[in-house]
Amino acid sequence: MRFKLLILLFCLGQIAISQTKNEKEERVSLTDFPEAAQTLIETLPKDCKRLRFYKETDGEKQSFEAKFKYKRRRYSLEFSKNGVIEDLEVQSKIRAIDDPIRNNITNYFDATFTKSKLIKIQKQYIYYAEIEPELFLAQILSGTTSIAPNFEIVAEVKIEKQRELRELTFDSSGVFLNYRTINPTSYEHVLY
Repeated sequence: MRFKLLILLFCLGQIAISQTKNEKEERVSLTDFPEAAQTLIETLPKDCKRLRFYKETDGEKQSFEAKFKYKRRRYSLEFSKNGVIEDLEVQSKIRAIDDPIRNNITNYFDATFTKSKLIKIQKQYIYYAEIEPELFLAQILSGTTSIAPNFEIVAEVKIEKQRELRELTFDSSGVFLNYRTINPTSYEHVLY
């Protein structure tokens, strides 16, 4: 009986850790966004470039995303379907991550996979309601935030003879949190 219980708990744990990401993005206009999100987007600096708007569907979850370039960096501002800010992601490079954190991340990849190729790295600043959304946004864009980011990495990995595209999340110390297997057909938007 205990053995069956252990097997069941192990299987449930694997399901919780690895989900499949079937994300679909469609380009929309700002007027399709919830009003609260529109108001916050209007506070973005005027010199933002390539500002584009998307409605995102991932299974049952719907969200809205504004992507833009500011001071030569690419950003992705995500909102819930109600217009509440969820996070702000900043595209990064592995060499831009502090050494101890980068070492934790690379050690995880080396220990877990036969081979890996990093495709996209983002610093993920999760919004907490203790701070006004406008201030949260302004501090991250100006580089003055005290919020430690998570790291979201899209990588092609090889385990034994199987290749997968995965989105892996690491905490601010570079400790692995979870991953989702990405359906390659749903990942056409990786280019930006």
